[in-house]
Formats: sequence, structure tokens, C-alpha cells
Amino acid sequence: MSVSKVECKGTVRGKGEFTLDLYKHLTPVTVSAILRELPISGRVTIYPRAMVCILTGLKTGVEKPKLEYTKGEVAFLPANGSLCFFTGPAKSQSPLNPVGSIQTNVELLQRLSAGDVIEITQVREIEAAAQT
Repeated sequence: MSVSKVECKGTVRGKGEFTLDLYKHLTPVTVSAILRELPISGRVTIYPRAMVCILTGLKTGVEKPKLEYTKGEVAFLPANGSLCFFTGPAKSQSPLNPVGSIQTNVELLQRLSAGDVIEITQVREIEAAAQT
């Protein structure tokens, strides 16, 4: 287990699951805020061939921003508190805080439609609940 890497799972109701890793070293303040709020659940907003986002309700500032992302990366948009999952290469007009990467099943995100709900949970907490 890494001090920086936090394993998480994304579940899309009725469609499947994907795994992602959040990395504290990328943006420590932002990733810590996300981890405190888990589980996070929200309806998707789709930007075709670029990204899928969910509103989190989190408020945090710009931290180590990037404008260009590739397929499989995960970022936080401070402007509206969205967690963004990139399904293809994209260049943003607004700065996003890089927070992690999708490890498995990024293709699931490419098949989502408006109204789908994504829930992000931490894997360690899921495993602990399963053992009790």
C-alpha cells in the first residue's frame, strides 16, 4: 500500500464498475478533500469524445493546474466542483487539478448516457465492510 496512492472504485448503476487511483502527491489539498467526502455520487454530464463529469459539491481552489489531459486521467474542476474522467485527449479552457487515473474499464465511461449515476468509493473501506 502506497502513502500517496488511494485505490477507489466507480460504480455506474446498472452498467458496471471501473477502478481508479487517486494520487495525493499530484494535488494534496484537492485529493484530501475528495477522500474526506467519499462516497461521492452524482449524475453524469457528458462531453462527447472528451470526458464525463459528476458534480461533487466540493469547494477547493486551483492547485497545480493542467489544461491538457489524455484518456484515463482524472481531474477536479474547481470552477464548479466537478470530478472529471477523461475518455479521450482533451484541452480545457479552465484549469483543472489532476487527481488520478482510471486503472480498469475506461470503456464503460465511453458508453454512458445522460442520467446515469456514478458512485465513487474507497476500496479499503469496501474491503473492511465486507470482512465484518
